This record gives sequence, C-alpha cells and structure tokens, in this order.
Amino acid sequence: MNQKTVPVPSALAAAAIIALYTLLSLFRLGYSYAPGTCWQADGQGEEILLDLGKTQDVGSLSWYLGNYEKRVFELYVGNGVPLTWVRLPDVEMKRVWQWEGSLVNMRCRYIKLITANGPAAINELLVKDTKGRVIEPANASDYPELFDEAALYPGYGSFLSGTVFDESVFARTAYEYLHGLVSFEDTHPPLGKVLISWGIACFGLNPFGYRVPGVVAGALLLAVIWVFASRLMKDSRIAVAVTALFALDFLHFTESRLGQTDSFLVLFTTSMYYFMYRYGEENEKGKRGWRFLGGSGFFFGLAVSCKWSGFYGGVGLALIWLAVLIRRFRREGIGWREVWKVCGISVAFFIIVPAVIYLLSYIPFVPADPDMGFWEKVAKNQVNMLQYHSGVGGDHGQASRWYEWPLSLKPIKLYSVRFPDGKMELVTLMGNPGLWWAGLFILFAGLYDLAGHMEGRKMFLAIAYGIPLVPWLFISRYTFLYHYYPSLPFLALMTGVWAEERGGKGKAVLLCCVVCSAALFVMFYPIISGMKVETRYVVRWLQWLPGWKFAESG
Repeated sequence: MNQKTVPVPSALAAAAIIALYTLLSLFRLGYSYAPGTCWQADGQGEEILLDLGKTQDVGSLSWYLGNYEKRVFELYVGNGVPLTWVRLPDVEMKRVWQWEGSLVNMRCRYIKLITANGPAAINELLVKDTKGRVIEPANASDYPELFDEAALYPGYGSFLSGTVFDESVFARTAYEYLHGLVSFEDTHPPLGKVLISWGIACFGLNPFGYRVPGVVAGALLLAVIWVFASRLMKDSRIAVAVTALFALDFLHFTESRLGQTDSFLVLFTTSMYYFMYRYGEENEKGKRGWRFLGGSGFFFGLAVSCKWSGFYGGVGLALIWLAVLIRRFRREGIGWREVWKVCGISVAFFIIVPAVIYLLSYIPFVPADPDMGFWEKVAKNQVNMLQYHSGVGGDHGQASRWYEWPLSLKPIKLYSVRFPDGKMELVTLMGNPGLWWAGLFILFAGLYDLAGHMEGRKMFLAIAYGIPLVPWLFISRYTFLYHYYPSLPFLALMTGVWAEERGGKGKAVLLCCVVCSAALFVMFYPIISGMKVETRYVVRWLQWLPGWKFAESG
C-alpha cells in the first residue's frame, strides 16, 4: 500500500514547480486591454463615410473586429467636385478580436465602407498613409466608437493583442454567454465557454481575460498530477520529477495559455481517473469508498459538459469500475445484494449527477430562436452537435491523424507572422520530445510487462492513456494533435511508475528525461510562446522533422 504522508521537502518542491509554471504561463499571456467601444451595423448596406479633410496618399486600413467574424465590406475611394467614387476590391475582416489590415495605396479624400454580408461590428478603425502614420478623419466625431482608441493599436495583430486559432470561436461564445447574446458556437457543450466567461467577467474582454482561466486549469492539473503521482509511487521524489516532466511539456504549456476549452477537459478527465484510482484503493482495503466514486462521477460530469470527448474517458472509467467490482466479488465473496447496491449508487454518481451538471451548464446558452424553451434548446443543441461532428469533412491544413500524435509528427501552427528584418513570431502546438518520445518507449515497455499480469497500477494507467485514443482510430473527420492531450498525464505517470520499478537505473532515466525536457523547453520556448525570434534560428535549430515546418508561410 502506498504511503499516505508526503515528505515536506517534496511537497515544497512540487509547489515551487507549480508556482514557477503559473508565473511563466502568465508572463506575456496577452494584453490586459483591447478596444472596447464598438460601431455596429444591423444589416447589409450600412455605410461608413470618412472625410480625410483633404486629398492624401492613403496606404492602408487597419481594424479591430468585433464579435462577428468574416465581415465583408465594399470599399470605395472618392475625389473631386463633383465627387467621383472608385470601387476597390472588397475588404474582408476575418478574425474576431484581432488587429488586421488591408492595403489601399490610393490618393483620395473620401473613403466609404459598406457592409456586404449582414450585421457587423468594428471596435476600432485606423486610416494610415503610405508611411504608416495614422490619419484622423475630419469627421471622426461622426463615428466616435471607431476613432476613440487608436492609442491601443500595437502596430500589427499578434498573439498578445488578440485571438489566435479557435479562440475566435470559444472566447467569442464565452462573451456572448456573459451578455445573454445568441450563442455563435454550439458544437460543444457550454461549460468550457462558461469558465472562459468568468475570466472575461473578472479581467475584461481582452487576451489576458479570456486566457487566464486556462492558466488556472493548467496549474490545477499539475497539482492533480502531483497528488496522483504521490498515490501511485512510494518515492515522493519520483512524484516531483513526474510533475516537473509534465510542467515542461510544450502542448500543456501552450494549450493552457489559450482561450480554448481543452485545458478544462484534461483537468476534469485526469481528476475523474484519480478519484477512480482512490476508489479502487479503498476497495482493496475492504472499504466501499463511496466518496471517491462520487468524486469520479462529479468530474466525469464536468468533463462531458466541456466536450463530448469526455465520454471517451468515461469508457475507461467503466472498465476500471467493472474490474474493481469483479475483483471484490472474487476476493470477498460479496452477495448479489451488495452488487446491486454498488450498481445503483454508481448509476446515481455516473448518470444522474453528470446529467444534472450537463443541464446546468446550459443556463447561459442562448439559441438563435428566442422562443425556444430550456428543454427544447438543450435537445436541439444535441442534434446540432451530432450533425456537425458527423458531417465534418474535407481537409484542414493543420490537421493530423492519430498515428502521428505520439511522436508529434505534425505540430499545429496557431499563429505566425514574418518581419522584414528576418525575424518572426510563432505560436506552435507540439509535444516535448523529452516526455513524448521517451514516454512512448516506456509505455511499450510497460505494456510488455502487462502481458502476463493484467492488473495493478500500470494496467490502470494503460487504460486511462489508451481508451480516450481508441475512438479517434475510427473517426474519419479531420483531427488535430490536441486530441492527444487527455492521454498525456497518464504517459507522464506511466514514466514515473516505470522508473520506480527499475530502481536506481530507472530514476536516472527519469532524471535524464526531466533535464532534457527542461533544455528543450528553453530551446523551443520562443515558438511555443509567441516571442520574436530570428527566422534562421528556427530553421537551423528547431525544424528537426519533415512535418516541423515552422518557418514556412501559411
């Protein structure tokens, strides 16, 4: 039986790791400000007419889009008496809550923008000359929401200034939940967006606000892994090493710094397995362990309320629960009355409690039909989610297949911009080879050990690692590297168990993994955090594999 008390030095070391991780995650997380006032158009055909005061050389337009994506505007420039208009190519404002721009390169006095595809919202608009200097229109007072926050313009759209990748979907929906607006995104259950909305409520509608909940989830996940490892392993120093190993993982670091929902899913999934493990421990000691079974069901409910893929981990829970029950039946010879009691309580913990949590998460959800009642909107959304996920087809430039994930063969480029001085900024979602590559070897070694002994902690971890992956083997729609994220905590824990079983040599290997992971974290930090870095550094030192095309455009 694992020891219950943890030496104070090990606990302090784990706390220091979590604290350092949290501070580093908060560093350059994103600006705590963004344009807030908003010019709105209710439909197609509404216009913005700007008088620059005199004929000038206009180089470009820059804008910060509100909460409607992919807005198209007809663009006209005007001169002369009588006024003559020339139509230029349409302007497409693509990304919600991010600075973007479009070239004009025309000499004119007047600029006219007309909405071409329905409602639109622009938080700020800048007119710039050919040297990049801001031109304030003479009639800026006619559009006070468009020209009151130009000082917030950082020069270009970056990771720090606005949304990247799916943040434009999840953070936007979180904002809409907060303000009772029609929900844009309805392809996942609401809880993850609700948690993001808490960050917006506390810190405002800005990158820091919609990302900070993920940082909290990432730090809490490290705490869960530390507690989990301390239960699995007798040597608390190994538990500290496992915590450090996971804290240094690139995917965990980057994903928890995004206004997306996967960090919540993985936190809840890992927690539900921890409580199931504790339930199994209690049964081994002849106790029922209802509180741990209830804890597992509670976190299962939170997981599926973030994403349906939480159900995948639930299948693993069911297998472990059944194995515990069978083992108890054989060991203690319990009667059928006790078996039915366990089944009845489990139904309450894993069906009724999760169902209540799931339903409660829909309270802030606002469907497009305002007359739809609560039960109707919940039922309709289930149909919408099923239709969406079963109908997703085509291809995606950042997609990858399940067999590419364990070796991180195709990272996801979340954001990239190149500068004339030979530098670039990049945010990449990928794995740290110090955990992923070494852990995969250790995983196979552990599976080999299980061939003649299909129980125990390694079997538990193998189920927790593998079961969430199985459905992705048969899903034909495009998939992404972050779908591997729920398996990663158990890869780290399996590495610690393997090291402990092999004594001094195993601990040396684990220490080597941690040291290598730390070195690689420093080496790759610029491209997993969005720092400006020399492009030649990225090309020469970081593009190890054919799929690691970090410096390429697109």
